[in-house]
Amino acid sequence: MKATYEYATAINWGKRKYECFDAFVKVADIFTLCDGANSCENSGKLAKELARSFSEKASFLDAEIIDREHAISRIVMDIHETYTLKKNPGASTLLSLNILRDSYEIVSIGDSYGKVFMHKLDGGWEETFSIPRDIDYKGHPWQLIGSDVFELVHYHRFNRDHMACVFLMSDGVGDFIKNGDILHLLNKNILGNFDQTNLQDIVFSLLNISEDRGSNDDKSICLVVIKKK
Repeated sequence: MKATYEYATAINWGKRKYECFDAFVKVADIFTLCDGANSCENSGKLAKELARSFSEKASFLDAEIIDREHAISRIVMDIHETYTLKKNPGASTLLSLNILRDSYEIVSIGDSYGKVFMHKLDGGWEETFSIPRDIDYKGHPWQLIGSDVFELVHYHRFNRDHMACVFLMSDGVGDFIKNGDILHLLNKNILGNFDQTNLQDIVFSLLNISEDRGSNDDKSICLVVIKKK
């Protein structure tokens, strides 16, 4: 049986010398990236717990549940309520990809970057979706799990009718790269094939671009190529 997907990651890269706040977990076919708020001392620990807890709970959901958006939102809300009841001094974003048999879904809370690029019939790539980012007019995240402000879960589901590249990126990378950077690397490296080495090259290239453009934050990327069903 051929693989459904191929992926590459790089978590907490960069020149930063103090505590790292990004966390990544893969459970079954669920990829989850959390970026703890730097202003809260325990956010790195919370991000690790959140990534693991959400991924494990989501992995137990029946794939045939009709209203998956509601079920997943309930998981996130329950986790958030647990943190707030504990008065845990920390907060985190959440960005997760779950690959199902005929589709894939992305869940997001906070200001991390989730982008979907699809493979075109002519062999090229194009961005088809960008996950909404919860940022205010100053560019700061307006909702975080574990914080006083948390209102909604962004949920999007996509059919697996085209090969797709999904990028999960913390703001330490996403704030410093453009779609043109991604498209250039996709068209140069993948050429429509699954190749883990090519994917890792793309990940490292994006990390270097963001570093060269002045990013001093934690830098994390998970890149997943999903095969057409």
